[in-house]
Parts: sequence; C-alpha cells; structure tokens
Amino acid sequence: MATEATEGEVLGRYEQRLAEKYRFALHVIIDHMACFVSLFHHTQIELKSLEALAQKKMPQMLPFLSVVHDKINYVTQATPLFLGYDHLVTYIKVLQQEKHNFDPRPQPWNALRLYDNEYQDQFASKVQVFTTLYQELDARLPEFLVEVERHAPLLQLLSQKREDMFALLRKVHAANHLPQNMKKHKAELKSAYQRSLVKYKHALQASPIKLEKQIQHEIRHFTQHMHSMVARHWQICHTLTRANAEVTPDCSLTARDVQLIDDFIKDVLRLHDDVGDFCSTAMAKDAFLEQITAFETAASHDWFVVCTSPLKLNFHEPLDQPLFGAYCDDLQHRMKELHVSQLVSVAP
Repeated sequence: MATEATEGEVLGRYEQRLAEKYRFALHVIIDHMACFVSLFHHTQIELKSLEALAQKKMPQMLPFLSVVHDKINYVTQATPLFLGYDHLVTYIKVLQQEKHNFDPRPQPWNALRLYDNEYQDQFASKVQVFTTLYQELDARLPEFLVEVERHAPLLQLLSQKREDMFALLRKVHAANHLPQNMKKHKAELKSAYQRSLVKYKHALQASPIKLEKQIQHEIRHFTQHMHSMVARHWQICHTLTRANAEVTPDCSLTARDVQLIDDFIKDVLRLHDDVGDFCSTAMAKDAFLEQITAFETAASHDWFVVCTSPLKLNFHEPLDQPLFGAYCDDLQHRMKELHVSQLVSVAP
C-alpha cells in the first residue's frame, strides 16, 4: 500500500470515503460548511476589487482591508478538510474569535460615510459585503455549533476511524523503512501491524455479523429519514381520508394523474404504519416520485374537495425529490450489500 501512494494520499482518499459514506447523515453539517466557504470566497473576490479602489480613492480604508485580507487567509487555512468533531469545534472557535474583524460598521470612515462622492454607491455596495459576512457568521455560528453537538457521536466515530487508519499507516511506514540488520525489531513491528489490522477491520465492522448489523443500521437510518421527509404528506393524506375527500373534476389533472394521487395516498398511509416498506418504495423510486408530483400539484392548488367544497390544506412544503431519490439509491445499494453479506455468512 505504501509503495503505491503516500500516506497522505491514502489517508485523504479514506477521509473522502468516510465523508461519502455518511454524507446523508451529515448533510446539515455539510450545508453549513458549504455556506461558510461560499461566504468567504465571495468576500475575497470583492476584497480584491475594493483594495484597488481604496488605494486610489480612500486610503484610510486600507488598514481595515489589510486586516480582513489577513483574517480571510487565516480562516481559509483553518477550514477543516475532514468532518471530525474536534476539527469542526476548532473551526467554530476560530470563526467566533475572528468574526468581529470583518465588521466594517465600527470603522470611523464607515460611520461618517467619508466616501468619494463619485464612487459612493460603489464603495457602499462593496463594504456591505463585509457587513453581510459578519451578520451571517453571527447568526449561523450558534446554529452550526448546535448541529455539531447534535451530530457529535457520528462525528467522533469518523474521527476514530480516521485515527485508526492513520496509526495503521504509520506502522506500515515504520516497518518499511527499517535497516536490514534490525530483523527482530522489524518482525515485532510486523506482528504489531497484523494486530492493528485485525483491530482496524473490527472497527470497520469487517466481520460478516458486524457488517450485516452495520448495514441494517444504515437501512433503518435511511428509512427513518425518508419517513420524516413525507411526514407532512402523511398528515394531509390522513386528513383527506378521514374527510372522504376527492379530487375535484374541475381541475386540469388527467385521469391518470388522479389514479396516481389515489395510489400515493394509499402508499403513504401504508408507509406510515410500516416504515420498513420504504425498502420496496426505493426499488420503485421513479413511480413513487411521479405519484408525489401529481399529489403535490393537487394539494398546492387546493383541488381536493368535500361535497364540492375545496379543502384549504395550506400545502407549501414540496418534497426535496433529488434528496429523496438519492436516499432511495443508497437504500437500494445497502439492500444489495445486505443480501450479499447474508449469502456469504451462510456459505460453507
């Protein structure tokens, strides 16, 4: 392994694989990180043009811009490349400590509006970018910290797996770089490496029984998330069923659309009672999403009626179909893995 790639490359690929494996469970964390990176990237672009403008028209702004430039570079270097718990907590602390440096409002030149009249609007719009950055950090950091703490067990699991891999790579490196006359020590290291490898495989649930349990856990995780994503749809379907509502004949839906809606209502009520049935839904993803589209069209236009009176459902929360579809794809993949694992475990 060490001859094919450096330790850093192997560790980097492993970190990437961990993030990919748990991307849906950590999608809130990833969304926050993407937002912060985007904010700083946009600010950095505006900073370059503002520095050139201030150099000519407003030199009293340059000290502030110099501080912002240095702090953005510092924050960029502190941005974690791995979603471990300690990595994220450290990053949040850095942002909390440095965010005030991006706020232009306390600056004398900003409070007095000492802009060159010819460029006043241009300066004002560019300076607003820094105000927005500060306000976004001030609002989002507490939310981000709450999410990090809520996901702490999973983030710590990722960190532990990364540390196990790093320790394994260091031992392999040490074993491959010993002088030839240290055969005994090399043999001891090789033995330690073998023990670490066994421990590492156990940590990754490599045995058939543990692997099967891990896959079953992930399947439950996916089905629970899918269940929560259609919770609002179930509430409406439950209401429609109790009210004996039907689709109004005056709407623009086709007979096939109406049939899709009827099928969806039955399916959602069934899925609410048995979350495990989402596995079969994942196998028929396209058909289910087609049903959802027809249902949401009717619900958003209040096309459900009871005795010709339309029901006001206040439906404004359409399903995130790309995310739901991705859950279906991953669920299908995990079910295939589980099937293979079960075949292996019973093989002679």
